[in-house]
Amino acid sequence: MKRALLAVALALMLLVAGCNTTDQGGDSTTVETTGEPTDEMTTAQTTAEQTDTQTTTSDGEDEEDDEQEQQEEPCEYRSEESDLVQVQGACLGFDANQVYLNVMEMAGVELDQGPSVRSLSPEQTNPYTFDQFGFSNESFQAVMGIAPNGTPDVYVAGYASPQTGPDGSVEVNVVMRYINASSGEGRPQGPEEAEITLAHEFLHAIQFYEGSQDRLAANLTSEGVNLGDVETSLVEGSAVYFESEYQEQYMDRDAASRDVSAWANSSPFSMYQLGPYVMGERYTKFRVNSTSEFQTLYDNPPISMEQIMHNHMPDEERPLNLSVERGQDSVWNHYSTSTRGELFLRSSLRAGVSGPRAADGAAGWGADRVMVFQNQSYGDAYKYGYAWTIRFDNASEQDEFSGIFQDWLESRGPLTDGVYQMDEDHTYRMVEISDETVVVLAGHERFTTQTVATGNASHVTVTMTDSDQTSSVQSDDDDEERLVAASIAPRAAV
Repeated sequence: MKRALLAVALALMLLVAGCNTTDQGGDSTTVETTGEPTDEMTTAQTTAEQTDTQTTTSDGEDEEDDEQEQQEEPCEYRSEESDLVQVQGACLGFDANQVYLNVMEMAGVELDQGPSVRSLSPEQTNPYTFDQFGFSNESFQAVMGIAPNGTPDVYVAGYASPQTGPDGSVEVNVVMRYINASSGEGRPQGPEEAEITLAHEFLHAIQFYEGSQDRLAANLTSEGVNLGDVETSLVEGSAVYFESEYQEQYMDRDAASRDVSAWANSSPFSMYQLGPYVMGERYTKFRVNSTSEFQTLYDNPPISMEQIMHNHMPDEERPLNLSVERGQDSVWNHYSTSTRGELFLRSSLRAGVSGPRAADGAAGWGADRVMVFQNQSYGDAYKYGYAWTIRFDNASEQDEFSGIFQDWLESRGPLTDGVYQMDEDHTYRMVEISDETVVVLAGHERFTTQTVATGNASHVTVTMTDSDQTSSVQSDDDDEERLVAASIAPRAAV
């Protein structure tokens, strides 16, 4: 069965200090989908994976009545019966069918089918709420500082969704939002902004028709890590690459690549959300010579975000060996284990240090594993603890990270009872396992203060006890147990 991947063109409305420009509640600043980036604005498209069959009605608008009314709106550009692309709704202000033909030409494909496009005016567009994108203040991401300051709104400029019939045929629906052909200022998308957005979405439509995402998924090897971010980076990186080249080829504008420097100094939340698009575009340009080659990238994809962020080939800088396990005597329940990757590490460091230092601290990433634990014995609600084991390429890289992370810890709050504490659910301690490997303990104070981490560079055991463990760190090197006092190794028990 074809994987249903909802491709969304969006810009997150993120908080910028001192700004409160949204009229939908919360402190936030619009991050536009098109145009030149500034210090306060970053361009973005994102992809949200969906497990259920998608339709174009996710906005909740009443389609039939609105479409009939909109179709009567005077507009120079209306779909002809012979067009591959059929547009209904608000006037886009340009020939959508020609945009599709242009994108097909860029992709080097000839298709006899095209997507349907539904165009919504600003008045007909229901805003997305932030929780629709799966963010939770209780998540490991939020605990590590990758969270918006306040409750941002989400500005979705458009999205493409596939529907697969019983015979395997694919139909693609594109929804364009906030369309206003007479004005491109502010939230409404004027013709130029909407054309760039639609070029991006039409590349997604071609990916659906060509089975590109299935092709990519089939070639993502079992040796890969944090493959969700890798897949998003390649799927969306291709579309961002296309929208950039489209402007130069068909709009008489300079190819507007995403600003890596602005992204590298953005907020932790913006860095993590926009990383696959900014770095995905750059990696796509590294691997292919023209837009017509974009699918060749899916046949030999990278296996980690590290490779994408540093422009490495799939056989270069491969993840190091690392395994983790829960100790037999643990008093907390082990819920899940996953790999977060270098983008997550860099974004979390950004919550406490500058952009350049976050990059330096994450650059030596070799592997990581996050273990999520739960305990309900301290009240009605679950309490969470996180053991994040990170292995670096060598001792020098680990040492650099540890120094930077010490500053990160101090940014979280004061050292209290052996842990750095914001409140009882946000406490932190780092355990040094070897000269390459550390364990970051985060979450509820009983977890961070009562957990023991033992092991060596490539294997770590995490055990939750019922007694304080902050005064020393137990580890083993070449299977030899040793006890390191906090006063001797300050970074080992902070």
